[in-house]
Amino acid sequence: MRVPTCAVLFLSLFLGCGSADDGAEVSGESGVSLSINGPGKSAQKTIEKDVSLENEAVSQLVQKANAAIVSGQRTVAVEALSQAIGLQPEKASLLRMRADVYAILGELANARADYSTAIRLDPNDANLYNYRGYFLMNHGLSEEAAADFAKAIELNPDHATAWNNLGLLDLAANNFEQAEQRFTKALEANRKHSDAWNNRGFCYMKQGENNKALADLKQAIKLKEDYTTAWNNCGLVYMEQERYEDAVDAFTHAVDLAPLDSRWLNHRRAALVKLEKYEEAALDMQRIEWIAGLEQLTKQAQRTPGNPDVWITRAAYLMRQEQFGAAIQDFTRAIVVQPGNADALCGRALAWLEMGDYQKAIADCDESIVASPTRKAYSVRADVWRALDNLDQAISDYENAERLDEVVAATYEDRADQLAKDGKQDEAAADRERAQTIRETLSGKRKATAEKAPELPSDVIQ
Repeated sequence: MRVPTCAVLFLSLFLGCGSADDGAEVSGESGVSLSINGPGKSAQKTIEKDVSLENEAVSQLVQKANAAIVSGQRTVAVEALSQAIGLQPEKASLLRMRADVYAILGELANARADYSTAIRLDPNDANLYNYRGYFLMNHGLSEEAAADFAKAIELNPDHATAWNNLGLLDLAANNFEQAEQRFTKALEANRKHSDAWNNRGFCYMKQGENNKALADLKQAIKLKEDYTTAWNNCGLVYMEQERYEDAVDAFTHAVDLAPLDSRWLNHRRAALVKLEKYEEAALDMQRIEWIAGLEQLTKQAQRTPGNPDVWITRAAYLMRQEQFGAAIQDFTRAIVVQPGNADALCGRALAWLEMGDYQKAIADCDESIVASPTRKAYSVRADVWRALDNLDQAISDYENAERLDEVVAATYEDRADQLAKDGKQDEAAADRERAQTIRETLSGKRKATAEKAPELPSDVIQ
């Protein structure tokens, strides 16, 4: 098993290596995902105290760097941190933060140099050794990483994360018994270390001790209910025990938590096949194929991030699987690249509509219509007005969209009912007649003009 590069090094004030669940995922031989946990959140509080309270200019530069990381402007983050280091060159925490950014940028020599400088500035900080060890481990330098973790433990025998990371190095060498001992040490130091519970459960499973494995994995989930990999690992243990219904349930939790990760779907599909639920297994296969298509679109977007069309295409692809939140992010990326892009605004408005955020949908439609008064934009805005029960505005926009379908007919009928209640019988009759005309037109197989999402180019994988 090879330890891959950590995908996400930090969020907020540069938390060190870790994923959304405080642990980057590492695939084991059997497909079990492990967790590597970086320095704990207490390190973040230390950084805030050391940096923010002593020098206001440094504090502002750190905030600027953090904002730049969130927005993807990593070189700006490096520049801001370099200025902060110029103001307080003795601050090891600043060097460690810049090392994290260099690691994200792939400037590994600079990253290693900053980690090492931070350690020279504060050689008694166990966290700094753990940070550097984690960086070295992620780049295949296992012996040097082990030395750093050992030093962290020498300085702080109760450094749970360093014990956990030593255990992961043992797992990489298939030394499961020693890895189990390391994870136990981590748990003795911190009984709430969910990654160590998950990882020791993995060790037990590899050694055929499935009941012990489940006990540890369930404890990890008890500590962190949204622990995706622990749910997945539970499912894999259930598969070993031929408890396929329980496996499907566990994998479903993982899928719900991380719906764009095909690993959990592959595992659930295998369990469904065991249960001879072939139709459900086929649906998972379709989803897996859709994710493969999304990965291709992601690569296209990464190659040309300055092209708004690639983000719009990817967003539309996400819309087809009702991934509205993710679609909004991509439409927003397109708008950042090209402010006022009518297609992106219209697409994002539709996503807001699907999520029930009508005011944002109206705002995006208005801006899209100002940029380019398309039938699509009027159509989406009409649907928003209908959802808000503003039937006059809805019908006005449906007419501007030249849209004819059952929704439009029903809108005329609904307004007719309102008009009749207000005693406006002639106007109500006119609306009912219009609704009937639309339905007669539809029965004559005239195509409606409404669109549910921006159309994808023909070369996009369906």
